[in-house]
Amino acid sequence: MQEKICPTCGKSFPVPIKRPNQKYCSRDCSVIGRRTTKEDDAQKRVDLFIDRLPDISILDVLEGRLESSSTNNRMTVTGARMWEGKKFIVIVTE
Repeated sequence: MQEKICPTCGKSFPVPIKRPNQKYCSRDCSVIGRRTTKEDDAQKRVDLFIDRLPDISILDVLEGRLESSSTNNRMTVTGARMWEGKKFIVIVTE
């Protein structure tokens, strides 16, 4: 039986013959690994998007979650209810 190293926890685990493509040692590590990969992919897309804007003077990049609120200093986005609780990255330009 082949052994692999779990990319999430770093432990060695046996790979079942019927699952040669198994990457993680457990479901818990799999969930953590997929979430991390998804966040890394999202950050790569943001970085690529910013790199494609060479003529725009970027003052700041803000990151946060969209929440329904009536207080000041909240971001309003069309269709925001559908995206409530999701992560947003806002590029501030002149």
